Amino acid sequence: MAAGVRDAGFQGEILLAGAERELPYERPHLSKGFLWGTVPKGSLGLRPREQYRELGVELVLGERVAELDLERRNIVLENGTSIGWDLLCITTGSTARRLDGFDDPIYLRELPDAQRLLSTLERGEHINVVGAGFIGCEVAAAARRRSCAVTMFEALAQPLQRVLGPDLGAYLAVVHREHGVDLRTQTTPSPNLEGPVVAGVGSSPRTELAAAAGIAIDGGILVDELGRTSVPDVYAAGDATRFWSPLYEERVRVEHFQTAQRQGFAAGRAMAGAGAPFAEAPWFWSDQYDLNLQYAGAGLAWDETVTRGTFARPPFSVFYLRQGSLLAVAGINDHHTVARARHLLEARANVTAQQLADPGFDLRRALR
Repeated sequence: MAAGVRDAGFQGEILLAGAERELPYERPHLSKGFLWGTVPKGSLGLRPREQYRELGVELVLGERVAELDLERRNIVLENGTSIGWDLLCITTGSTARRLDGFDDPIYLRELPDAQRLLSTLERGEHINVVGAGFIGCEVAAAARRRSCAVTMFEALAQPLQRVLGPDLGAYLAVVHREHGVDLRTQTTPSPNLEGPVVAGVGSSPRTELAAAAGIAIDGGILVDELGRTSVPDVYAAGDATRFWSPLYEERVRVEHFQTAQRQGFAAGRAMAGAGAPFAEAPWFWSDQYDLNLQYAGAGLAWDETVTRGTFARPPFSVFYLRQGSLLAVAGINDHHTVARARHLLEARANVTAQQLADPGFDLRRALR
């Protein structure tokens, strides 16, 4: 957001306040490279500290915001300090859903959580993973990479079923079992599991501050295509929001880093008066064993799937359609297809199911 404000030519003061003591960092690595040991703590940062100085951004770290005083145009920190503002952007993110009855599970949302989990994996302990979503699957893969025993529990019939569907979920179930994960689907574990428990049962947007201030909330902070909330001069961005997507012509909430970063940049430019509608196709990736899964789309309901390539033999991709129109794509070791499909999504290109399924059809032709 701050970079977007400066990019649009804003010359005034920018202050960034947050509860974490660390400089802003890339959270996707917490369940991937950081646990593998390939991305050390020192490489997680979004920017080195000197770049914040160059951008003229004042950092107030380790200080949680307790109140948004919209009438006086102040934010109030937990230590009682009040800080005035002319324009405000709320980027409170999301929080992990809690597991009732479990004794001190690990919720992998912030760096201290990842450091705690890394220590567990380095000791070679058997771990229990509750939830076979992206966090759960990535943690299971990282643990097996370190030769830890893993039991993973999933309430649905397959991992990642809500986003990827039953067929691709079933394929990933086979992959995890072949790598030694004791995957137990359609089951909910009891709280008396032996060994550390990692919770990966989803997240909820952090909307409490906004709601207390009277800002409109509905499954997230409601914002338009420029990041504007229901209150003048107050913006919001990231996975705390449900934003209006001109691409999909409906409100969407996306929990992934790339969208939070890109939407935040767009909201920053809008705050500085150089706004353009944020109409990008969400994109994210997941590394599990030797598989790189890439997805472009907003996780919306589909009524048809089409496979390009041979299913379950990477590289291959699955396209998701609604009433014949392309909604999303998931690729396994098939980044070229995902990248081209993402361009199709953003261009709202007309492409048929037959063309999507045909490896001989160059998807770039549909953009002409």
